[in-house]
Amino acid sequence: MNVILKNAVISIFFFLGECYVDHAGATLYSETQVKNVGANLRDSLYGNPHSIGNSPTHDIIDRMRYRILSHFNTNSDQYTVIFTSGATASLKIVAEGFHFTTENNKTATSSHSGSFVYVQDNHMSILGMRDVIAAKDADVIYLDHDQAFEILNQPLTLRNPNEKQSSNSLFVFSAQCNFSGLKYPLEWISNAHAGALSVFARKLSTRWYVLLDAASFSATNKLDLSIYKPDFVCLSFYKMFGYPTGIGALLVKNKSSDVLDKMYYGGGTVDIALSSERFHRKRQILYERFEDGTVPFLSIVSLQYGFEILSKLTMDQISKHVFSLAKTLHHSLLTLHHCNDKPVVKLYSDSDYEDRRSQGGIVTFNVMRSNGEYVGYMEVLNMAALFKIHLRTGCFCNPGACQRHLSFSTKEILKYYEAGYTCGGETDLINGKPIGAVRISFGYMSTIKDVQTVLLMITKFIDEPNSINSSKINTQINKCTLQRLFIYPIKSCGAYEITDSWNLNSKGLEYDREWMIMTSSGTCLTQKHYTNLYLLKPVILKNQNIMRLTYPGRPTIDISLENVYEKSMEYQSNVYESKVQSIDCGSKVSEWLSLALGKPNLRLIRRSCERQKNGLDKTELSNQALYLAVNEASVSWFIDKISDLNFQKDIVHRFRANIIMEGCEAFDEMQWEHVRIGNNNFKVNGSCTRCQMIGDQTTGEKIIEPLRILGEKLHGKLRFGICLTRLEKTQSTHTLKIGDHIYCS
Repeated sequence: MNVILKNAVISIFFFLGECYVDHAGATLYSETQVKNVGANLRDSLYGNPHSIGNSPTHDIIDRMRYRILSHFNTNSDQYTVIFTSGATASLKIVAEGFHFTTENNKTATSSHSGSFVYVQDNHMSILGMRDVIAAKDADVIYLDHDQAFEILNQPLTLRNPNEKQSSNSLFVFSAQCNFSGLKYPLEWISNAHAGALSVFARKLSTRWYVLLDAASFSATNKLDLSIYKPDFVCLSFYKMFGYPTGIGALLVKNKSSDVLDKMYYGGGTVDIALSSERFHRKRQILYERFEDGTVPFLSIVSLQYGFEILSKLTMDQISKHVFSLAKTLHHSLLTLHHCNDKPVVKLYSDSDYEDRRSQGGIVTFNVMRSNGEYVGYMEVLNMAALFKIHLRTGCFCNPGACQRHLSFSTKEILKYYEAGYTCGGETDLINGKPIGAVRISFGYMSTIKDVQTVLLMITKFIDEPNSINSSKINTQINKCTLQRLFIYPIKSCGAYEITDSWNLNSKGLEYDREWMIMTSSGTCLTQKHYTNLYLLKPVILKNQNIMRLTYPGRPTIDISLENVYEKSMEYQSNVYESKVQSIDCGSKVSEWLSLALGKPNLRLIRRSCERQKNGLDKTELSNQALYLAVNEASVSWFIDKISDLNFQKDIVHRFRANIIMEGCEAFDEMQWEHVRIGNNNFKVNGSCTRCQMIGDQTTGEKIIEPLRILGEKLHGKLRFGICLTRLEKTQSTHTLKIGDHIYCS
């Protein structure tokens, strides 16, 4: 198998030196695959299949239907392939089209309608079926994890096939949980058909149909539809072989197609339709009836090269391979302990990773500190980025499995939602408890090196005997001095150092992060993706009332500090995910920025001082707080830990702080709650979560240090410096001055 992987299906990411372990999200396309796709599109002409005369397109689409069915060991006599945009679209077709009443009982009340039963660990897209189905007066029934195994694993008496059925019911489950990798018994399909759920659903005279979500399972396992015969199967091909995206399929058992209908019809799905009257006749062939509009024919053409890759390996080989890697990682993580013998990770699983019939190639966990506290998964994500590891964090669109494994009550989840938590957000810990996890998932091209890289990254969270214990830090009142002061006029660009004093206002330090560079699509440029922003240096010349921009190899350009530009606009802030009023600084600087940064149509945008309609002032472009303070002694501690002389040079700039303090002990600031600088009082909002932007502010080079040092020495916390909020509510102007005394408590 390794020879095949090396010679035939080399992943694109292999050449980029990346460690990709998010195959449950989307597997990788191979070099061979994309080369063959490109050659085919270059050498062939494929037209719209609705156009008469495009027989090559018709033929290859038909061949792909047969190829798909063959891959799942069935044929067109048994199943029909309906092309969709993915598994979610397939589920939507079934939700909208399934008849919960029989042909002879279409006017039945809800008491005579069927049931929709789903299990706890379903994907979000299955949960989305509920409201659509409830509108049809069908019973929507939740089956928790333990109930599902208890009911569907029980021996049962087959129902009488000649018994009259008064309704239709639908049971849906995933072949493999995308959270934990648990494989659910495919025998549930026949058990459900035989009526295993009838007593539980209180529907003794209903006919049961089964919808199998095979999107996660089919990527690394063989689904044999000659043995297991669900009525509907949903698929996403990018999970199987990476490319193309935006295409999936719904497989429909032909004998079950009569319970599936549709209201909407698009081009290509009717035999006749009148514009003047509400009259149409849908096509009789099942897939023609459901494939609205023009199918993505070029994507369908490209599918053949994905299946060619999989044909070089058996799905059984792939299943063994990914399970072996997951088993190795799982067992290795179990052996990792801190110096006090406390575990480094909390694993979430439903198996012991000893039997691949019940466990897939997924390992899910959270990292823990030696004192039992959890490391937020966003910190793990930042550390992973430094090791060039691509992984997934959160709940993976599976709220049921996430809630079960993390032991959250429904009341707690709703409470956290009211407090601002949302799916896909960056909040990872609430009251010290994780609200998501870290997922490692393997694919057919994964190697043992991927496992080793992940383990190496996790070891950086292991506490050492001499690591700093923040609980022992002095919390007495301290006296320090303001050593250096910086502002960052343009978000993510270079710093401007204050040499004497500087004004404060309600927005923070005057001119700090008051501008941003925006693309034509409305996206703010940041150092995370555009490292050359480090080299753009703004200089504030107050006496001349200008901001001068410098960039290596380019002439300088001056921007007025007054709002002389008339063009006001509203942009979508990717800092606060809300619309913010702003001022465009004109075409001259736009052209200068585009030439300097090598990206067309860039705009310099200045925030407006106007308050938003909701009364909230969220126009600041700082990510976490208006002021970031760093302790010079803590920085010196870093220098002592790092042997690279180039890295030690002016390390303080890497943290992009506003305030640099001297005269304090290293890491005293971690315990402060209030700070007074000169005549200004501040509240400490907490430590600053560090990200990949810590890099060389001269060259823009991204390096692992100092985040790796933070992970090793600070109990896995990727945090450094403190975020401050000024307590005065007045609009009067205050100042900070180099040499100001700092009192902290």
